[in-house]
Amino acid sequence: MSRRRLITRIGFFALFTVIGWFIFSFILVPVVGVIREIFFTDGTFSVDVIKTLLSSRRVMSSLKNTYIMAICTIVLVNIIGIFQIMVTEYFDIKGTKLLNLAFMTPLVYGGISLVTGYNFVYSSTGLLTRAMVELFPGMNPYWFTGFSGVLFVHAFSMTGNHILFVKTAFRRIDYSTIEASKSLGASDFKAFTRVALPVVMPAIFSATILAMLSSLNSFAAPSVLGGKNFYMINSMIQNLNGIGSRDLAALLSFILAITCIILLTVFRKIEKKRNFLSVSKVTTRMRKVKIKNPVLNVIVHGISYIMVAVYLLPIITIVIYSFAEFDTIVSRAIPTKLTLENYIRVFSRGITLEPFFNSFILSFVAVVMVLIVCVVSSVAIHKFKNKAVTILEYSLLIPWIIPSTMLAVGLISVYSTPNLLVFQQVLLGSFILLPLAYAVTHVPSAMRLMRASLYMINNSHEEAARSLGANPLKTFVKVVFPVIRPTIISVGAITFNGLLSEYTVSALLYSANHVPLGMILRSQESLPDPYMAANTLVYIVVLMVISAITLAATQKYRNIV
Repeated sequence: MSRRRLITRIGFFALFTVIGWFIFSFILVPVVGVIREIFFTDGTFSVDVIKTLLSSRRVMSSLKNTYIMAICTIVLVNIIGIFQIMVTEYFDIKGTKLLNLAFMTPLVYGGISLVTGYNFVYSSTGLLTRAMVELFPGMNPYWFTGFSGVLFVHAFSMTGNHILFVKTAFRRIDYSTIEASKSLGASDFKAFTRVALPVVMPAIFSATILAMLSSLNSFAAPSVLGGKNFYMINSMIQNLNGIGSRDLAALLSFILAITCIILLTVFRKIEKKRNFLSVSKVTTRMRKVKIKNPVLNVIVHGISYIMVAVYLLPIITIVIYSFAEFDTIVSRAIPTKLTLENYIRVFSRGITLEPFFNSFILSFVAVVMVLIVCVVSSVAIHKFKNKAVTILEYSLLIPWIIPSTMLAVGLISVYSTPNLLVFQQVLLGSFILLPLAYAVTHVPSAMRLMRASLYMINNSHEEAARSLGANPLKTFVKVVFPVIRPTIISVGAITFNGLLSEYTVSALLYSANHVPLGMILRSQESLPDPYMAANTLVYIVVLMVISAITLAATQKYRNIV
C-alpha cells in the first residue's frame, strides 16, 4: 500500500471517528439523558414525576392546548394554503404578482422575528389594534393574546410548505384533464376540487404533516403571545427549566417526542394505504380561468386582498417604524417624523451590534458542522450498504422525529456537569454548546437534500477516475464535489439564514457571554422600552434583507436541486 493511500485511509478513519463521536455525544446520549432525568433523578428508578405532572393543572393545560392548537392549525393552514394556490395558480385574479409576493413573506422572515413583527401590529399596543380601539372603544385590545393570537400566527405563517411544495406540484398538472372535466359539465370550481386537488394530494399531505409537527413544536408564538395564562408544551418546558423543574421539563419533552413519532407513523401508514394520483407529465400547460359569477368574483378578490394586507402590513409597518423617532414607536399610531437615527445607533455601537456578531459566528460554526457531517455521511450512505452505514443513517435522522426542546433538555442534563465525552468539560454556559445544538437539529433536513443530489452523479465518471489512478479523495474532489456543490451552497446559505434569529434552542442553551439575536428580539417583549423597540425593528429589517438576498442568491442552486 502506498504512503499516500495509507494517509488517505487514516484521514477517512479519523473523520468518521469524529462524526461517530458527534452522533453518540450530541444525539444519542442526550436522548438517554432525558430518560435518565425523568426516571432516575436521584439515581434510583421512580415514576413520581409522572404523578407530579398529572397533578399540575398548568402542565396538563399546556398538553391540552398543544393538541387542540395542532388540530386547529392544520385545518386553517390547509384552508388558507389551498386558497392561496387557487387564487395564484388556478383562477385569474388581478394583482397576482402582489399576491405571490405577499404569500411568500413567511419564507423571508420567520420564527421569533415574524412573531415579533406580527405582535408589533396586532398586539394590544400594536399599530392596527390601537387604531381599531380608537374607532371601536368597546373592542378587546388583548384579542391577540393567548390561543387566538397564537392560532392567527400559525395559520398565516405555516403556509410556506404549500407555497414551496403544493404550488410546484400544481404547476405540473396536465391542463387537458381539467378541460376534459369541464367538457363533461363540471364547473371551474368543481374541476379544481375533483380533478386538480386529488393530483396534488401527496404534496398537500406532506405539507399537512409538516404543519402538524411545526405546530406541536411551536415555541416562539406561545412564548411571545401566550400571555400569563396560555402555555403550550415548549413554552412550558422553558418555564419549568427556568424554575429548576428539569425532571418535569424532561418528561414534557419526552411526551412531545412520543407524540411526534406516533403521528409520523400514523401519517405514513395512511399515506401508504391511500391511492394517490400521480402528477402527470405536462402536455398542456396550466391556464388560468376567469370566475364567471360576478358576486363570487368580488368575494374571492376581496378575500385575496385582505390576506395580502394581513401578510404585508407587518412588514410595511416594521420598515416604516424602523425609521421613526424612538420615542414615538410605542406611543403613537402613526410616526410624525422619519429618521436614520435608529440605524445609526444600532450600527455605530458595539453593544447593539454584538447580538448580530454573536448570531453570525454561532450560525457560521453550526453550518460548517452541518455541511461536514452531512457531506461525508451522505456520500458514505450513498456508496456503501452495510450495518454500520445503516446505523449511521438512522442515527442522523433521530433529530427529525425528536423535538429540538427534548434534545436541548438532554444536552442540559448531560453536559451541566463535567463529562468524559467532552474531556471532563462543562459545556452548559459555554460558547460551543449552542452551535452544536443548532447543527444537531439541522442535520436531518440537510442530509436528505445532500443524498438527493448524489443521485445526479454518473457512476461511470467515478469509475473512469479510479481507472486513471485517482484515489477516493481525488475522485471526490474532481468528480463528486462539482455535482453536489450547488446543493452544498444552497443548504449552507438557507441553514445559516434560518439560524440567525433562532429562538427555540437558544432560549434553553444560550450563554450569557454570547447572547444570540433571537434572545434580544424576545427580550423586547418582556422589557419594552423605546430604544429596545427601535433596535428590534432595525434588527428585523436587516434580517429580512439578509433573507431576501439569500433566497435570491441561491435561487439557481435550488432550481438545480
